[in-house]
Amino acid sequence: DSLKAYQNGTDNVYGELLPPLVSEMLSIAELKSDQVFVDLGSGVGNVCLQAALEIGCESWGCEVMDNPCKLAELQAKEFPARARMWGLSVGKVHLLKGDFLANEKIGQALKRADVVLVNNQAFSPDLNSKIMDRFLDLKDGCRIISLKPFKQEGYEISDRNQYDPRHLLVDERKLPFYSKCVSWTDAPGEYHIVRKSPERLQQYIDENTKRPRRC
Repeated sequence: DSLKAYQNGTDNVYGELLPPLVSEMLSIAELKSDQVFVDLGSGVGNVCLQAALEIGCESWGCEVMDNPCKLAELQAKEFPARARMWGLSVGKVHLLKGDFLANEKIGQALKRADVVLVNNQAFSPDLNSKIMDRFLDLKDGCRIISLKPFKQEGYEISDRNQYDPRHLLVDERKLPFYSKCVSWTDAPGEYHIVRKSPERLQQYIDENTKRPRRC
């Protein structure tokens, strides 16, 4: 019940992705054991723990709400002991409390991240825009999983918007999930995976440079 203590109309709304959907997401994103996973808005830490257990990767999560953070701390303390008890080799897990836009440790983890998850189902356009700016620190090739797209279909590069960071997102994939895959609804839905790369923007710049300019 403590997880239901949030304020409607804000970005701080709690909802979980259930394990089967998480497994599918991590598989499609091709997360490997020697890579780094970051969950922005990690709640009670379930996805980070699952990634560390299932994939064996280094996992980072950051959550701002008090009640999920308390549960995440408890889970993080029990996780290594439970893994040892079952003889399992798991990745290192870091679950932090704070604003993921401002947390320095998360900022450093993002620079090394290979896969980033953002459950932005209830995020405002303003917060999504700020997260997009944070993606500028991601290395090329990093994959981003989100519930809502950061770039709308048909949004093309032009002279006016060529510096928009959304043009660094390529290989957009819209994928379905089926009923009972998330905690906030039994209905089916969709999620999105993109890759960060300057290739599309660089191609536009190269072509634009070759194009004769009008006087």
